[in-house]
Amino acid sequence: MTSNFSSLNIGLCRIDMIDMDRALSQIVAMRQKKCKGYVVTPNIDHLARLAGSRRSGSLQRVYVNASLSLCDSRILEFMLKLHGNRIPEVVTGSDLTARLFNDELNEKDSVYILGGSDEILMRIKNRYPRINITHHNPTMGFIRKPGEVDAIVAHIAEADPDYVFLAVGSPQQEILANLLQNTDEYRGVTLCIGASILFLAGAEKRAPNWMRQLRLEWLYRMSQNPSRLTIRYLKNALSLPAINRHLARNLQGTTL
Repeated sequence: MTSNFSSLNIGLCRIDMIDMDRALSQIVAMRQKKCKGYVVTPNIDHLARLAGSRRSGSLQRVYVNASLSLCDSRILEFMLKLHGNRIPEVVTGSDLTARLFNDELNEKDSVYILGGSDEILMRIKNRYPRINITHHNPTMGFIRKPGEVDAIVAHIAEADPDYVFLAVGSPQQEILANLLQNTDEYRGVTLCIGASILFLAGAEKRAPNWMRQLRLEWLYRMSQNPSRLTIRYLKNALSLPAINRHLARNLQGTTL
């Protein structure tokens, strides 16, 4: 589907210059017009991986091939601003997922969720009983198991959902989304949502709005789950100079 918005090339990936409402419209239009595609939401964790990975070239192509690439980080938003580029809005995967389930999806839509426990899915089904949801939770590290990947792709294609929500963490979900895009039997719209499924189910709470506005959501999340997130966020902080170098090389206050 032809896009009617500009994009910002930040070297490691691109950022599409659209706000939440236009992103939702694009996603719904893709499905209505039967134009399959996938949505990625780059944040600092993603960019740190892209900047430091030995296979960053192939991983970058996964982001380049996405139908929508939305900024999911207020820290990245601030860094872009320092380089003379203002984006219309930070569109987080958590907010995007919630808006889709609350405002767009209905009984006519079929949804496939990959990832999350049975308990999490039961919570979601109880919250959204009108939506037809299929669920599968893959094994840890499934993306390195070709047989399991093939089985997952076949299962999704057989289910023939309108929307697929991949909640299996980055970069597994982005790699799988790209594989689905190149699968002829699959015709839906794929969204890479990570931990958004936990917020959707009410299993974890979002940071208060004032903390989000101050770009401190990472601190709130780390306080909720220090054992899992402290090391990750420390590594991300150490990657900021490398990310900034990529931004400096590629940004000159213009969009594509």
